[in-house]
Amino acid sequence: MAGRPDGVTIRQFEGRDTISLLQCWEAALPLDGVTREIFERKVLLDQNYERDSLIVAEADGEIVGFITCFVLVKPIEKVGHREDTGFITVFGVHPDYRRRGIGSALLEAAEGFFRKRNRRIICIAPYTPNYFVPGVDKDRYADGVAFLQKRGVAEYSEGIAADALISKFEIPPEVIAKERELAEQGIIIRHYQPDDLVDYIEFQRQYMPGPWVEDARRNLIEMTYGRFPADAIWLAIDQGKIIGFCQNEREHFGPFGVSDAYQGRGIGSVLLARTLYQMRLNGYHSAWVLWTGERALKGVYGRLGFTLTRRFAIMKKDLGTGGS
Repeated sequence: MAGRPDGVTIRQFEGRDTISLLQCWEAALPLDGVTREIFERKVLLDQNYERDSLIVAEADGEIVGFITCFVLVKPIEKVGHREDTGFITVFGVHPDYRRRGIGSALLEAAEGFFRKRNRRIICIAPYTPNYFVPGVDKDRYADGVAFLQKRGVAEYSEGIAADALISKFEIPPEVIAKERELAEQGIIIRHYQPDDLVDYIEFQRQYMPGPWVEDARRNLIEMTYGRFPADAIWLAIDQGKIIGFCQNEREHFGPFGVSDAYQGRGIGSVLLARTLYQMRLNGYHSAWVLWTGERALKGVYGRLGFTLTRRFAIMKKDLGTGGS
């Protein structure tokens, strides 16, 4: 890839670039720096990673900008390959090198990557196999949102991150009362048990989004190695049938869901409260959810202590109408 800005080369990432890339990443995205291990796991070891999936800008012997490009080579359960869509999961330029055309050159190179693979839509950044954040932080990276908008990338949805301090969390009396009421109706809330495996996966496949099914399967595989605790999953069961679930991965809360026929009965609130309380028992002092919506935050999350942390613009560009 030939560089366009003076003194800058736009090219594919090489292994020797890692340390320089991570230093640039931290400077460009100060709220979202990552360790080498996370970078390798979520980018280089992603099953959809291709040799030119990571494009970098080099100047003065250092990495000064970067952009990731992913298409679904491995299909997602219930979603498939999304043949018309590509994803950018992270995009940044070092502050000392901005306003020199580097960001535009990187974005143009990414668009070339997607066009070569017949992708018409580019999404930033809800790439469910391995996203870092669901979009672009509207507050901290407002200039980045503006940059993208000027180049035909539009916001089409919003993601909200929320956190809760749980070091003193107690299950509210009204939730305990709701749990008793549900029990009287034959609906019990309990931990996942090994005998639930077949029914649990079937519940996920029937009622939950495809990425959640893959997440559930991955955690159950980890459980067989002893690396994921059974008490991290709570189930709602009606007469032996799984109708809802909630989980945590260390301090990361969720996802959780209840089948449509049982929604509006307080089951989700009990599942959430039980999970938060279990997290507290296990020594966690906080809980966070990276991607939810305004309605959920004002509802069940807000009632149990979650507050808004970040607000993300989830963005996309139509290469068929948006130009380059």
